[in-house]
Amino acid sequence: MFTWLREVVAQSEPLLLFLVIGLGFLLGQLKIRSFKLGVAGVLFVGLIFGGWRSGNDEPLTIAYQVMQLGLILFVYTVGLTSGAGFFAALKTRGLRFNLALAAALVSGGVATLLTGEWIGLQAGHIAGVYCGGLTNTPALAAVTELMSNLGIGDSRDPAVAYSMTYPFGIIGGMLAFTIFQYAFRKAAERERSEAAARTQMKTCVSSAEFEIRNPELFDQPIGAVRVQDKVGLIISRQCHSDTVTIPTKYSVLHQGDVVKVVGSEQDIEKAESFFGARASEKMTELSGAITMRRILVSKKKLCGKTIGELELDRVFNAQITRLRRADVDIVPDHDTIIQLGDRVRVVMPKEKASEVASFFGDSERSISELDYTALTLGISLGVLIGMIPIPLPGGSFVSLGFAGGPLVAGLILGKLGRTGPLVWALPAESNNALRHIGLLFFLASVGVMAGGRFFTALSGNGWQLFLLGLITTTLTTSLTLLLLRFYGKATIIEAIGATSGMQTQPATLARAYEMSQSDDTYVAYATTYPLAMVGKILIAQLLLLIASAMK
Repeated sequence: MFTWLREVVAQSEPLLLFLVIGLGFLLGQLKIRSFKLGVAGVLFVGLIFGGWRSGNDEPLTIAYQVMQLGLILFVYTVGLTSGAGFFAALKTRGLRFNLALAAALVSGGVATLLTGEWIGLQAGHIAGVYCGGLTNTPALAAVTELMSNLGIGDSRDPAVAYSMTYPFGIIGGMLAFTIFQYAFRKAAERERSEAAARTQMKTCVSSAEFEIRNPELFDQPIGAVRVQDKVGLIISRQCHSDTVTIPTKYSVLHQGDVVKVVGSEQDIEKAESFFGARASEKMTELSGAITMRRILVSKKKLCGKTIGELELDRVFNAQITRLRRADVDIVPDHDTIIQLGDRVRVVMPKEKASEVASFFGDSERSISELDYTALTLGISLGVLIGMIPIPLPGGSFVSLGFAGGPLVAGLILGKLGRTGPLVWALPAESNNALRHIGLLFFLASVGVMAGGRFFTALSGNGWQLFLLGLITTTLTTSLTLLLLRFYGKATIIEAIGATSGMQTQPATLARAYEMSQSDDTYVAYATTYPLAMVGKILIAQLLLLIASAMK
């Protein structure tokens, strides 16, 4: 039966591809305590199919172009998602975080190279161990591609070494987090409690009524007193002489007026001294003249604009009081940039409701229609960047390849958001779908490609590869945590989150969040993730070239 099944699979690469993805994804969902392979299960099922031989049959294969396509889609969409956060993070403490990260990555690379040379491993194995020990799939792809282009050794070696070291790369990172948190357990407990309190205050968006009793506000326009700048709140309604209206920046505050504000609990608690006093009675809720709706932003021409540039108050006498993005509610300000797929809560005159909805689009169908011109042009730019040769001492050249080029393009275009009529940003749902499809295609292809070599290595130098991977993971992860804590001045939560960004591994990020239960984990992860991704791609290729030159 197995012989017949293999013959059927061998006749169709599409069947093989989707069978590996389906079975691998199923394997990845199996959980042993807190550990599971996740999408890496696809790689291991691919290895099984790649090593499946029957007599003298040719090995099962998936076209190399499938791997390239999957890789490009994956890294480009990662770049789009991370672009804005990456460049913003470099302005403040993120710079120290990323310097600490870079030092750890380089140190781990040097240790991997020297130890690998000492025990006599091939150049492809050394580079593959670095990729697997630090769980970076795009780096593996970059090394594999470079070996094929330059004809250095067996291009399957990196995938074999990656597969040997990847499991401990995940487990070792989680183990390091546990030891690190235990070593600083008192500080960790205190910081976790403080972070939980801050998160609850910030994410709990609510409303309250205040009475204008502060003389400094009497007869002043809302825009002139800079309410949102000073107290972080939006005035959504104003009651003057028993008349409820939607205020704009030109609306004048009078003594005794009651205003309804929207914001975090933390800001609301601090606002009483600014306005004067809490209102003794609740403001009459929305009546016939005023309505409130949550509207979907589906018009591409609005993307990249700030809320202030929309001029809703002037055009519609309307106001955005909340914005929901990626399942998180935030209180926007005039400088908040609108993205495709945002859901905005708008307070407006009832007769303007249809006009405001039309202005934003409010169309689920439009959201599902991607801007394929921008998508393909952005990817093309990334491929071109990846083809640019970067000279090295000694006359050698290295390139970002299909892994680094699209990532760099994605980071830049993700920061820009749009250029004229071209909207580079993708709705979150579309971005996630394309990213996962690309990753699954890549993992299935590289697993099948390396399957035969993997099982040979198990009975040969597999223990050497595993030992080197253990050194790479332990040294780099530990050094990252310590440098972030003592040089980057990170909290325990931030250090663990930023180190999960160094790992570029969803499983370690999930473990980091499980330990902290704080959104600070995600912020720190986003701060280091892009540099870690680009850095490991470059360092892995340098390791390959240097190790080859040393042979």
